[in-house]
Amino acid sequence: MRRKATHRLFASAATLVLCAAVAGPAFAADEDEGNQVGEVVVTAQKREQKLQDVPLAVSAFGTEQLEAQSVQSLTDLSAKAPNVVLAPVGAYPYASAFYIRGLGFADVESTFEPAVGVEMNGVYLARNSGALQDFFDIESVEILRGPQGTLYGRNTIGGVVSVRTKQARPGDPFSGEVQGTVGDHGRREARAALNIPVSDVFAIRVSGLYKDYDGYNYNVTRKERQGDNETLSGRITFSFKPSDSFDASLVVDGDRERGSGASFRNAALPGNVYYNFSPDTGTATPLFPASGSNPKDPYTVYGNTPIFANVDTWGAALTANWHTGIGTVTSVTGYREFDDRVQSDYDASPVNFFYALRDQTHEQFSQELRLASDGGGRLDYVLGAYYLDQSYDITNAQGGLIYGTATPAQVASQKNTAYALFGQADYHATEALTLTVGGRYSYEKKTFTNQPLFFPTSRTYKDHWDNFSPKIGANYKFSDTVMAYANWSKGFRSGGYNGRAASFTSAGPYDAETVSSFEAGVKTELFERRLRLNGAVFHSTYKDMQVGTQGLTSGGVYESIVTNAGKAKFDGVEGEALWVVGGGWRINANLSYLDARFVSNFTDFTSDGINNPTDNSDLPLSYAPKWSGSVGVNYTHDLPIGLLTFAANAVYMDDIYTSGGVLNRTSDVQVRPQNTLFDATLALESEQGWRVSLWGKNLTDKKVINNTFGLGALGNLRVYSAPRTWGLDVGYKF
Repeated sequence: MRRKATHRLFASAATLVLCAAVAGPAFAADEDEGNQVGEVVVTAQKREQKLQDVPLAVSAFGTEQLEAQSVQSLTDLSAKAPNVVLAPVGAYPYASAFYIRGLGFADVESTFEPAVGVEMNGVYLARNSGALQDFFDIESVEILRGPQGTLYGRNTIGGVVSVRTKQARPGDPFSGEVQGTVGDHGRREARAALNIPVSDVFAIRVSGLYKDYDGYNYNVTRKERQGDNETLSGRITFSFKPSDSFDASLVVDGDRERGSGASFRNAALPGNVYYNFSPDTGTATPLFPASGSNPKDPYTVYGNTPIFANVDTWGAALTANWHTGIGTVTSVTGYREFDDRVQSDYDASPVNFFYALRDQTHEQFSQELRLASDGGGRLDYVLGAYYLDQSYDITNAQGGLIYGTATPAQVASQKNTAYALFGQADYHATEALTLTVGGRYSYEKKTFTNQPLFFPTSRTYKDHWDNFSPKIGANYKFSDTVMAYANWSKGFRSGGYNGRAASFTSAGPYDAETVSSFEAGVKTELFERRLRLNGAVFHSTYKDMQVGTQGLTSGGVYESIVTNAGKAKFDGVEGEALWVVGGGWRINANLSYLDARFVSNFTDFTSDGINNPTDNSDLPLSYAPKWSGSVGVNYTHDLPIGLLTFAANAVYMDDIYTSGGVLNRTSDVQVRPQNTLFDATLALESEQGWRVSLWGKNLTDKKVINNTFGLGALGNLRVYSAPRTWGLDVGYKF
């Protein structure tokens, strides 16, 4: 089955290539710049460089690509870069479950650190909660694959996703754009942006988004639609450039979301407590019958608890650049607040057995200072210092028949302070050969306070961690259009505490985990720059893996336990291609292979209250598809009434385990089966500024599991991704 799907992806690619090749001779005479791959500038190494000059595996998406593909959030880019899985955390759709080259994180507990770093306008987001927001007024997205410990620091062992929003530029004329969207499932959206030139040295850009969505799930028990969401977001950017030697920008943004949050399906197995609670498990004897509904429909749910997800976040990013005789001094100051209040039905049935209400507040402040050379000499360098202060408070109240008449609450908080010094130097030994060396020293301390369920008092824990992450590498330019490179680097994910500890003894701390990675690659532009072809191979070793399990306290209460129990290895091959066929046709594709496996995994999965770990190295790793890739075609053509654009993509992902644990040894209930998803956009833009586009996602209406997660002996809960959706955009630029 997996092989057939892979063949389908290759067949789709072959069909697109064949169509372009047939048309190719008619376009061969075209010699204008439109028949060459465009130059892409990225900031992957904390300074502006051409994409093809960066000796790293980097994928970049600009405004035109994002618009042409109707990208509405980062999840729409999943698998459109090699070995990249960008998904929401199923139980909390505003939080990111990002995995790159098999390394990632899919939880919202704020004591647990992410493994893929997310940046917004140069500010690192310390938590994955709030990392998934609807796109509007976006300038670019860069995805860096592999550990980025030297320049980006802690919690980037998988890689980095960097998002930059559009900014006003002093000297630009007054301009703006508006767009309205309607679609299925009650979709109604409005976007607007305004560029205001205040003077020759000062400009302002204001943008906003309103979204109202009814959702695609139907709750039979409560007789209501779920998955609804109402979003109001805004952003204002101030840009100041009084001279050629200084510029600064301040970006202030806010986001308010109100909705039902995630609707769970009951995926319990025979023998689980939940198995007979509702008909969607397939049981022949449900406590509550289907009542005329279709329990096999993945978008039919049966929970009885009112669910909601209220999310508020705001932040500011101040960036200043001083161009001096020794390089550019850059200061990036960031502040963010994130508040969420979420109620979830953790039995997904008409039985009032288990629900939870999370009320959390998180804030962070960060400051980065760096000095980067301006290029042109034998030595290029980046030197910097980084500071982060973050804290959170949470009350997690739980109730239902599982606790009898009690409604216990866990109350926890944490304060974290982190410091780092870093540097990287590129020595151009010859015009073709460049040698690279870098390193980062990190130190952080955490203070965690926890009052577990049913405990009358709390306990406070303190610890600290430090790490040195080095990097060495070399790259060689065989010509202006062909470069090869090789790097060895390390990264680390911070140690910490178990935010779900149901006892004082299981709070931790657990140690940091580390990754060492070797990567070699080639970057080319061939056939008079009509074809860009980049590829990489890598080998990574993952040590002291933080593995989560379920266990029993002495009082018989289930709890999550985190230990440094594992070691794993990852080997992979990946390639990206962009072919400018001519005559308005472009074809892009990527393909990746990943071999991810435990070397050791001594974890206690018995849940008997006794610490007796066993070797579980045969278990699979989560979110590590063996094969993945995509192929897309883009066509533009001038018509008398405007520019016609067509973009279509096929995205393939192999089977993946969406959660870990011993259950994966005997059952595939946590597997997301392989799938190929298709999306397309057809747009027409006039010279007067009007743009109309019709887009569709998941065009073949595949029923795709987002994730399935376990609750020990209670059972499993499942969340499905969206069915086929469509929308009509009408916009105007002036």
